[in-house]
Amino acid sequence: MSRFVPAANLDVVLDHATHDDRLKVAEHMAIDARHNVNPDTGHYAEEVQTFDDDRGVGVDAHDVAAHIIEFGSINNAPQAPIRRAADAAGRFEER
Repeated sequence: MSRFVPAANLDVVLDHATHDDRLKVAEHMAIDARHNVNPDTGHYAEEVQTFDDDRGVGVDAHDVAAHIIEFGSINNAPQAPIRRAADAAGRFEER
């Protein structure tokens, strides 16, 4: 009986094989995040974008108040547009 032995570079093979699909999911998440943020957040929706770099593929926002919009503060409840979009995309487990 033969045994499955994964290739030494399986992570690289899987990364290349799933890259386009992961980027599509990230693009849909960015669209959802832009639509699910309150209009009182200034230019936040314009600053939500996908990234594809050494961190991998994902969604982030470059707005100066992005962390407050996403996670809230002592005076503001979190809106969590990116986390909600990730949850809607499926199998998101917050750390």
